[in-house]
Amino acid sequence: MQDALTACTYYIPEPGTREQWARRLRTQSKRPMLVLNTCQRLETYGWEKPNGIPDDIQTHCFKEEEAIRYFARIAAGLESRILGELEILGQVRQAYKDFHEMYGQEDSRLDRIFQKSIALARKARRESGIDQNLTGLAALTAQKIIQSVPETATVTIVGSGSISKAVARYLGKRTAMPVRVSSRCPENAMKLAMEIGGFASGLDELIPMLKDADVIVSATAAPHPLIYNHHIQLSERSKLVIDLGEPPDCAPEIQQRSDIDYVGLIQMESHANSNTLERQNRAIKAAEIIALAPLS
Repeated sequence: MQDALTACTYYIPEPGTREQWARRLRTQSKRPMLVLNTCQRLETYGWEKPNGIPDDIQTHCFKEEEAIRYFARIAAGLESRILGELEILGQVRQAYKDFHEMYGQEDSRLDRIFQKSIALARKARRESGIDQNLTGLAALTAQKIIQSVPETATVTIVGSGSISKAVARYLGKRTAMPVRVSSRCPENAMKLAMEIGGFASGLDELIPMLKDADVIVSATAAPHPLIYNHHIQLSERSKLVIDLGEPPDCAPEIQQRSDIDYVGLIQMESHANSNTLERQNRAIKAAEIIALAPLS
């Protein structure tokens, strides 16, 4: 009898704890497993439920067909705060790429399941139009910057995750703005900076990285604020700070400063959620496509 695919969702709001469990599951799993770290949730897909997850973490598990369709729903943006969001598809693809590089040759059956599930999500997106005219957080952030500051403005991006990468690449392709990248992982910051022709550092050099920056974009998974008053010098000209962290990367003192134009995640999401009713109707169609699609 063949193993049955098991999908488990773990609700872990604290980003640091969630990332710790994601790393542990990726490196210590004895059997092939795809691990997806999304907003407030950790998703695992494999032939069995992972061991060692504390009992006090809220967990929901699915078996085989339901698990496959659930993975497709996530990739289609049906489980996201912004229906149809584009960033989640990139996160799913990266999680699959990591799985494929580690286990693709070892477990071709599971590899094919993920390929089919992602293909189903793309079909649902295409035929429902759920992401039609949708501008994701990264693109909205980049557009906000382009519309708000001169072409010579200097941008510092704090973080090197999927949203930070998308913002940096958008600016790198469409502007000549100097871009700096600061991250908890200096290697990731350097890789992104080299891709866009910018500069990089670790968070231990945050003060010089923020010095003279006209725009600061922060999008990390830190469980506490990273940016305080002493990180940003007082300036006669207003600085644009876009904080996409959840919880916020900027301390309340930053949010209240008169020399800072502060834009938080909720404000950016409200722009991304325009045409909500229309997208809800498209989401119903996308959900039907996934629910009724043959999986054999």
